[in-house]
Amino acid sequence: MADSIHAGTTSVDWYSLAFQIINGFVWAMFLGLIALGLNAVFGLLGLLNMAHGSVYAVGAVIAWYSVNQFGSFWVAVIVAPLVAAIVSIPVYRFVLRPTIGKDMLVGLVATSGLLFVINDAMLAIFGGSPRLVQPPISGAVSILGFYYPTYRLVAAGLAIGILVAFWVFLKSTSIGLWIRCVAQSPTLAMASGVPVERVYRVIVVLSAALAALAGVLVAPMTMVSHQMGMSVLGPAFIVVVVGGLGSLGGAVAAAAIMGVARGVLSVFVSPTYAEVGAIALFLPLLLMRPNGLFGGRA
Repeated sequence: MADSIHAGTTSVDWYSLAFQIINGFVWAMFLGLIALGLNAVFGLLGLLNMAHGSVYAVGAVIAWYSVNQFGSFWVAVIVAPLVAAIVSIPVYRFVLRPTIGKDMLVGLVATSGLLFVINDAMLAIFGGSPRLVQPPISGAVSILGFYYPTYRLVAAGLAIGILVAFWVFLKSTSIGLWIRCVAQSPTLAMASGVPVERVYRVIVVLSAALAALAGVLVAPMTMVSHQMGMSVLGPAFIVVVVGGLGSLGGAVAAAAIMGVARGVLSVFVSPTYAEVGAIALFLPLLLMRPNGLFGGRA
C-alpha cells in the first residue's frame, strides 16, 4: 500500500512511527479476516485451502467492477460476499468434500488446482493490468499531528465489527455451538446429533464470504489485479500457524502482531525487509509456544 504522511517539519520520525503503527493495525484487521476463514476451514475440515487468496482477489475485482459499472463501491460490499458464498457451495460439494479425511496433500493439490482455475478465469475476464479503485470516502482525519485517510479508518472499523460479529456468532448461536463441537471432535459431535455435514458447508460459505469482503475493503488501498491474492496468502498462512492451527482467536491476535510489527519496522527499513522482519519476529514465539499463541484449537 502506498502511504503518504502529512506532518510538520519537526519530529518527522515520531509522526512516521505513529502513522505506521496505525497503518499496520489497519492492515492487520483485513489480514485477520482472511486468516480467520482460512483457519476455520482448517480447524473443521483439516484442509489448507490454497485458493483462499484467490477468493480475496475476486472480492477486489468485484469492487472494481462495482465502481466502474454501477458507480457505487458499497454495492460490492454486499454483492462480493454473496457471490463468493453462493459459488463456495458447489466448490465444497465437488472439490473440498471429497478430500475431507484424506491425506493433507490431497487437499493441497485440489485447492491449488482451484487457485489456478480462479486466477486464470479472472485473467480472462478482468485482464492482466492492475487497476485502481477510488476510495468511496475521501479526506483524512487528524491524529496526533498527522493526517490519516478517513476511508482506511472506516474500513478497519467495519473489519473489527465483522470479527466481533463472528465471535458473537460462535458463542451465542446454536450453529456456533455446533461449529465449536465439530472443531473439538467431529466423531463425538456426530454421535451427539450435530449435523456435521451442514456445519462443514456453513464454515466454507462463511470463509469464502469473509475473504471476498476483505478483498472489497482493501481494493481502494492497493492496486487491484488477478494475482493480488498470491501476495496475501503467505502472510495469512503464517498468521494461522503462529496463532495456532484451528485457533480463531489466535489468528486475529497473530495478525495484529504482524501488522503492527511490519508498520514499525517499515519506518526504519524498506517494506520488503519490514515484511521479513515481522515474520522473523514470530520465530521466538513459535519456540516458546510451538502450538501457537492460544495453544491450538479455540
